[in-house]
Formats: sequence, C-alpha cells, structure tokens
Amino acid sequence: MSISIDLSWLLNIIPAMPPEIRSGLGALLIFVVLVMLIPGIIAYLVFVIIGISGFRRLFSYERRESYIHRVHPLPKIIYVFFISLLVTLVDRPETLLVIFIATLIPWTLANPSKDKTRLVTIMLLLQLIMTAWSQSFLNPYYTTPAYTRIYIMPQALHWMSRAISLEGAYYGIIQSLRVMSAMSAALILVSTTHPSDIVYGLRRLKFPYELVFMISIAIKAIPSLLEKMFLVIAAERARALSFTPRISKNPITTLGALKRAMAAILLAFIPAIVEAIREARRMAIAATVKAFRAYPKRTEYILIPLSKSDIAFTLGMILTLLLILMNQILWLFPL
Repeated sequence: MSISIDLSWLLNIIPAMPPEIRSGLGALLIFVVLVMLIPGIIAYLVFVIIGISGFRRLFSYERRESYIHRVHPLPKIIYVFFISLLVTLVDRPETLLVIFIATLIPWTLANPSKDKTRLVTIMLLLQLIMTAWSQSFLNPYYTTPAYTRIYIMPQALHWMSRAISLEGAYYGIIQSLRVMSAMSAALILVSTTHPSDIVYGLRRLKFPYELVFMISIAIKAIPSLLEKMFLVIAAERARALSFTPRISKNPITTLGALKRAMAAILLAFIPAIVEAIREARRMAIAATVKAFRAYPKRTEYILIPLSKSDIAFTLGMILTLLLILMNQILWLFPL
C-alpha cells in the first residue's frame, strides 16, 4: 500500500517543458528535500533551541552532589564499554528498549540540573528522529514492494532509494536505541566525572599513556571548540549577520533567507577549526616542554581507592557480559 500524491496542478504554474526534463527536475527537488532540506531544518531547529553554549554545557563536567559523582571513575568507564558492547550483541527490540531505559537510571541518581536534563533529552530525541528518517528510505532492504511503502521514488532516484517505508522507519527506531543507549552511557560519564579522573580511570585500565593523553585532549577540546564557535557567532551577530531566517510570502525569498542563515552557521566553523589547530599545536609544545614520554612510567599525585560497591558493580558488569557472550557462542555453535 502506498500513497499517491497528485501534483498535476503544478503544470499550470511551471512553464511547458519536455517530460524527461520535468521528471528530472522533480527527482532533483525530491532529492534536495529528503537528503538535504529536511535534515538541515531539523539540525537548524536543534541549533536554535540548544545553541552553541548548550552543546558546550552538554559535553562538560557538571559538579553536583550525588551518588554517581562519588563512584570511582574506573567502573564508570567500564560501564560505557559494557553498554556499547551489550547493544551490539542484543537483537531483540524489547531487550534494546530495556537496556536504554536502564541507562536512564544512573541519570536519576546523578541529580542532574534541569538544563542538563533538557539538553540530554533533546539530543536523544534528535538521534531517534534522524535515524528513523534516514533508515525509512536509505535502507534498500525495506524499500521493496513487500513492505508498506509510503512514497515511491521517481525512476531517476532509484540509485539512492526506491521508496519510503514504514518498516524502514521502525528499523531505524530500533537501531537508534543502540546509539541512544551508548550515548546516554557516555554522557553520564562525561557529565559526572572530572576529565582528570577519566584519565586516572583509563590509566587503571592499563591504557597506553599516548592514548590516554589523546582522549583527555579530545574531552577537553570539545567544550573549548564549542566555546570558540559561540564567540565567532557572537562576532557575526555584531556584524549584523542573522541566524534566524525571515519568513516571507514569497517562497523564493524565504529559501534565500534560510540559505543565508545556514551559510552563516557553516562559516562559524572555519575560524573555530583554525583556532582549534593552533590550540593543538600549543598543547603539543607544552607537552614537549614538560617532558611528556621522557620516562616509561609516570607517577600519580592522587590515588582514588575502589570501594566495595565499585568492585561489586564492576564484577557484575563483567559477569553479565561474559554470560551474554557465552549465550551468543552457544547459539552460533550449538553442542
């Protein structure tokens, strides 16, 4: 079953042209709307709602008084790996939904601020919408006539997709549960653990110093990069550049205003990336001056002890993962 959309009334507006040119222009318009315009509008709306400062707060450590903040960084790092591996091993949608709901329990124990809760909710919903939308027409398995096709693509776009299907969107929702679970676990680690404690936990896992240094710089660079983008956008606004398109009765004028607003956002990335490269060079010079990698081992100034609950939580995750792996092995290679 599919929906038939009658656009014959456009023939009275569009000048007469050969059918092959008209079909080609229609296919190009559909491609722009599906692949570029709709995701661009969603991303722009999220940018307007959250803002650059919101993204910076989302990936920043939030000092609060809670049980999760007091947990040793080692179990929290293992928790991220545990959830990431778990969602790749599980196939049933019900189990994936249970895992995602389980990743929300630490948030209730972390006592997050209302702003952090709002930002995390928006990011998770964005992941859900974008994955469901893209899989509804980009997954070739669900675009065949055997499934409920909402819209059939023109012949010129069959290289990309043949249709938009409900089953493809449902498959995208299931896959988004995997990403949302891993994202929720990673955000709880970043939000409740100081970057220096994350480095300490990675060292307890015997990660190489070079890899730990790279991860710590990446954690530090994300809020810094977003902050630089915020400053660039503020400078653009001071020069009368608008990030909110003006709605007009003329659709061409509205599209032009939307194009200029999105171009202004993209232009903000260029100076921010240049400044990030300069910051990386300064960081490399500072590491060299402080004799990074001069000695095979480094000492720790502060040692964080593992409590009994931390050990029990870590052993529980490892045991659960081993049981699931054994179940998968027995399913693939029955005795």
